[in-house]
Amino acid sequence: MREPDFNQLATKLLKNGITARHVHRTVSELRDHYDDLVDSAVDAGANSRTARRLATRELGSMDEFVRQMASRRELKTWVFRYPQLAVVVYPLACLAVLPAMPVFAGIAHRTTLVRWGASLLAAGLVTTLMLLTMQLSLLLG
Repeated sequence: MREPDFNQLATKLLKNGITARHVHRTVSELRDHYDDLVDSAVDAGANSRTARRLATRELGSMDEFVRQMASRRELKTWVFRYPQLAVVVYPLACLAVLPAMPVFAGIAHRTTLVRWGASLLAAGLVTTLMLLTMQLSLLLG
């Protein structure tokens, strides 16, 4: 029997709509429980490999665990509990946030924008000076 893959368990729980908070807590507690089972089997005289096999058997099937947790509605995210509402709320939220995205992008990249603005200002000044020089040379020339 293979050792439980707790990362795969977390992925399966998340895909089944369990909130990240519950997934993190559950996986952490299961890891601790598995380690305690291994330690108690080793203390009872089993070698490491046998202790891990006994602990895995004691924990049971991870797929069954996922099914049990997925059947509990209170552990799911609101999107999985109210899918019809999510279909309406997500597009409205995107519509509300979309105009603010350039502001957020500007704040996140302010140093780049300052350099870009300074370059544009310098280019504008150079172009203005060249045009002014050409106009003066035509007038005075």
